[in-house]
Amino acid sequence: MPKRNSVPVQPTHFSTEPYMEIDGFAIYAGDIIKIKGEYGSSFKFIGITTNNNTGAFWVDCFEISRGVCSAYRSFKQERVKRVPVRRKRAKRVV
Repeated sequence: MPKRNSVPVQPTHFSTEPYMEIDGFAIYAGDIIKIKGEYGSSFKFIGITTNNNTGAFWVDCFEISRGVCSAYRSFKQERVKRVPVRRKRAKRVV
């Protein structure tokens, strides 16, 4: 099999951080979030992307429909709401 010509990766002015903090709570890549103004939809958080040339930033996520990731979406950070993790129910003491 002949060797393929490899193309070097071009530098980009975008940087993505897979961590975000909302109201003192940490959100990591893969966590489920809600977006204000998007009725009935939940999203899987990917990260915060920053344009280093302009200083603009946004939240990247996948829309979840019927338990499957479907569409790639981006939103402003102010619209993100955290979905609280449910605690386990305490056992009854008899």
